[in-house]
Amino acid sequence: MANNNIDLSSILAALSAMERQPNNRAIKQYLLAKGFPETIAKPVSMNELCYWTEEEVNTVFNKLRATADDIKNPDLKSFEVKLSPAEMAAGQGATEFVKPTWEQVEEAALVAGALCVNYKGEFRVNPPGGYAALSHVWSQGLGSDAQNRGLHRSLIRHVFTRVSPLGVKWVWTDSLAIPGGGEELKVVEEEMKAGLINAMADIYRKANQVIVFDALVLRLASIDAVDTSVILSLGKWLTRVWTYQEIKLANNAVVATKIGFVRFPGICEDLRGKAYDEVGDGYDSTKMGRFPSLCRTFSRLQRNDQIGVSLPDIAIGCGYREAFDKLDYARSVFPTLGLEWRFGDGIAEAMKKIYEAQKRHAMRLALYHGPPRASFPGWAPAVFPGLVDSKVIEPGTWKRRGMSRDWLTSKVRALVPSKPGVYILELENGQSPGAYSVCFVSPATEKDSPESVALFKEAIRNGTAYLLSDEPLAPKQHFSRVGLFVDKFTKPKTDNEAWVVLTLAVGETEPSYIATREKWLLLHENPTDPEGGKPLSELYYAFTHSPDPAPPHIQDEIPPLHKAAQAGDVAAIHAIADGPGYVDLNEQDPRGWTALHYAAATGQASAVATLATIGAGLNIATVNDETALVLAVDNGHQCAVIELIDAGADVNHFASQGFSPLTTACRRNDVEMVRLCLMMGADPSLEDGYSSTPLICAVKPDDDITILRELIEAGAEVDALCRPGMSALGMAVREGYLDAVKLLLANGADPNHTSPGVPSLLQYAIQGRFVDVLEALLEKGAKVEGKGVLFSNEWTAMMCAAAVGDVPIGRLLRKYGADMFAAGGRKGWTPLHVAAVKGEKLFFKWLVEEGKGRTWEPDRHGKTGFDLRNWIVKLD
Repeated sequence: MANNNIDLSSILAALSAMERQPNNRAIKQYLLAKGFPETIAKPVSMNELCYWTEEEVNTVFNKLRATADDIKNPDLKSFEVKLSPAEMAAGQGATEFVKPTWEQVEEAALVAGALCVNYKGEFRVNPPGGYAALSHVWSQGLGSDAQNRGLHRSLIRHVFTRVSPLGVKWVWTDSLAIPGGGEELKVVEEEMKAGLINAMADIYRKANQVIVFDALVLRLASIDAVDTSVILSLGKWLTRVWTYQEIKLANNAVVATKIGFVRFPGICEDLRGKAYDEVGDGYDSTKMGRFPSLCRTFSRLQRNDQIGVSLPDIAIGCGYREAFDKLDYARSVFPTLGLEWRFGDGIAEAMKKIYEAQKRHAMRLALYHGPPRASFPGWAPAVFPGLVDSKVIEPGTWKRRGMSRDWLTSKVRALVPSKPGVYILELENGQSPGAYSVCFVSPATEKDSPESVALFKEAIRNGTAYLLSDEPLAPKQHFSRVGLFVDKFTKPKTDNEAWVVLTLAVGETEPSYIATREKWLLLHENPTDPEGGKPLSELYYAFTHSPDPAPPHIQDEIPPLHKAAQAGDVAAIHAIADGPGYVDLNEQDPRGWTALHYAAATGQASAVATLATIGAGLNIATVNDETALVLAVDNGHQCAVIELIDAGADVNHFASQGFSPLTTACRRNDVEMVRLCLMMGADPSLEDGYSSTPLICAVKPDDDITILRELIEAGAEVDALCRPGMSALGMAVREGYLDAVKLLLANGADPNHTSPGVPSLLQYAIQGRFVDVLEALLEKGAKVEGKGVLFSNEWTAMMCAAAVGDVPIGRLLRKYGADMFAAGGRKGWTPLHVAAVKGEKLFFKWLVEEGKGRTWEPDRHGKTGFDLRNWIVKLD
């Protein structure tokens, strides 16, 4: 129980003493002494080797022909470039590189085939007899040359000498088949690379063998499955995001050791047998032991066509994996999930596509702790690597505005001052002070998303902070639980809605804390997103929310006339109205509902007609500004709607802060109700009391534009604005709804419309990276240059394209007349400056390649784009 004299230091000390297994620290020290870095020693000691003794690990290491210096060497190679004495005498080496011609690469891309190489350095697409695909880490010697010259011929010979026992004649390796060399690639090569990535899934699936080369395992003098799994878990191969998809897609994978090859399925089978023998059932899920952790690690990587690949598989499998280019955190997942990579996509847009492709599985990762939250959905991790703690949960329900799910809910009352890196929350427990809970924000969140930490503290100060968990926070356990810290959206009066700010690793929590199971809608928008965030959530709420339901206790308090109306009991209505004494036909209950509201909301058309006939008020508003007609529309009761309008209810009437009948029908996506309202005289352009127009409420995803078309055919003003200055076209562009955009433009919507304080249509399309939507606007005359075209921050369209780094968008703007180097903004930057500051290397490279002498144009401070680069790149 909490009290004012609680010793916070004892809580911290208890938490610091937690460990998963007594010998896991000993294994970590053992691995560090052997030369392994902290990034490998720590996770392996906590997972794969957590239940091993030093003696058991040492038995395996006795078969490893690698010194501590070898292990410490970050440049440890699988194969070294070696020249024969004759070659050295002849001065060969610098020019002895093997690389396919551009025409051969184009041929492979055209047929989405495997461009393979043989021992002689000859290339062929889809060679007869098949091929082996290599799975390796570029930095370990088989990566493409830094000057983009391909692979040295001696490396090709080494590879074929090594794989000759397998009878391999042709090899596919990304080092040669996919343009590489980092910064030396031209934009056209980068574009070709994007296309070839989309073929990688089939290439690995169809390979006769996938051969795993890890520089450490290649020094293992053993072909024992356990020995191989232990050393493989310590090598670099298991730490790279690309190798995950390579092994996950492999039909016949083999691991090369110093003395032979070990079949990957054999490793998994052997580990499963040993794990079962050790702990029995549950070895593959919850039980701990020497072999279960190893078994789970490698079984997750094995191809399984029956269950396929899901996001939890990828998230757990890539939790400790890295990539040289952060874009690969998403790009490497696309082939595995069967998604098509689009040249120009950034990490945020790519992750959004991944989540939308597997919505159900995406919701299971809300408690994935380590990375900051994504741009969309804001309750999901921004990337998969960087796992600290996590829990894969049962999914909720993906709705238009967010994820709906039950959570154990605790109100956060205060943040207790503590030492750096530790957050002590005071949780509600009905006393003062409340219950204390020791929590940690992940280092990645604090480093990459400090605005989330600032919002975390602000929400606590504002009294809108809650901690959501999937399991009780007490009693304590050996490792942290993960909780969602949310900032409650206060406009909904009855439903719990919130933005997810960050995840917390929750340590020790006082048992007196109060946690109730409640349903929450976790909004899709990230509250720290400057281009959307909270304002966008509020806009969506205004356009989509329905009238609040009656609290349960209201039913017990309503007058007899209301109950009769709700039941549709016309005789009872007459009896009450005609009875002795005065009867107020417009008496309102605590929600402001009259008897007519009850009849309309429940679709009791006869009761509606009866009440209207005896004098009930037709346009009375409830506490939530709902008329009887709005309630009838919202609940889909056409007969009640007709009775109300026939009795004199105004189809265009709305309360001061309420929806109109037509906007209500549009929000419900009820086509027949929309048609009925229009037939009964509804104005298709009328802005209601909630600042909504029917057209804006009708903007829906592609293939769902029937209501939009109905409104336009009824004469709706296509450029009508709601009060924030948003038009239907603006909403459609912002959401990327191409069909709606095309329909509105085809019916006269202005592609150059602007409103004070609202981004232009082009800005919405560019920031959303909606290339097809942007092209539709440009085809209809959207201006890219000239007066009034500068964006809300006084940037040009091309500067905005540079900020998102999307070359296809840049090309499209240029096609329609945009100046590639026009300056804008208060600093006088050109698009090259923007690309340099934002770190958009590909866009920077495109501008340089196409610049023709304008790349050295300075800003107002005399700085060129090259001066502002935050990376080093060699460009011709």
